[in-house]
Amino acid sequence: MPNNNTGEFDRLAKKYKAFKRTFPQKAAITMVNFFKRNFEVGGFVDVPFQRWKKSRYPGARATMVRSGNTKREIKKLQVSESKAVVGIADHNHYAKIHNEGGEILITPKMRRFFWAKYKETGNDYWKRLAITSWTHIDIPQRKFIGDSKALEITLDRMLIAELRKALSS
Repeated sequence: MPNNNTGEFDRLAKKYKAFKRTFPQKAAITMVNFFKRNFEVGGFVDVPFQRWKKSRYPGARATMVRSGNTKREIKKLQVSESKAVVGIADHNHYAKIHNEGGEILITPKMRRFFWAKYKETGNDYWKRLAITSWTHIDIPQRKFIGDSKALEITLDRMLIAELRKALSS
């Protein structure tokens, strides 16, 4: 008499479907927390670790932290059974230049702002920006979100652990 394992197979298939439905949510939460942690450690966690260049901005509490808006904006953008996308919404226009680096054109409006900040604070930093002959400001790359070998390893370990847990219970 042949061994009929149809019931066992159906039970495992249900567990796998439940795992496939819930794992992308857990992975997205892990990715959001991983990228937010970059602000706490002051660099991009990867293999090797990429420390951010120090900020000269006088209003910053730490590099890349003044108001905390960019860190708070890291969210799950799209999660489905086949993928999890984490990032920052398009309306946060300054996050991209910090993540990738680049140049900002100094406009007359910016120069007026620099003068106003100098008059308000008396800080020579603002005066130098207001009277500089530069036409642009170089923003160094301070990557906080993107492909990371360390994140990949974390997600691989999490995938294996979650799959074992789902199929063993």
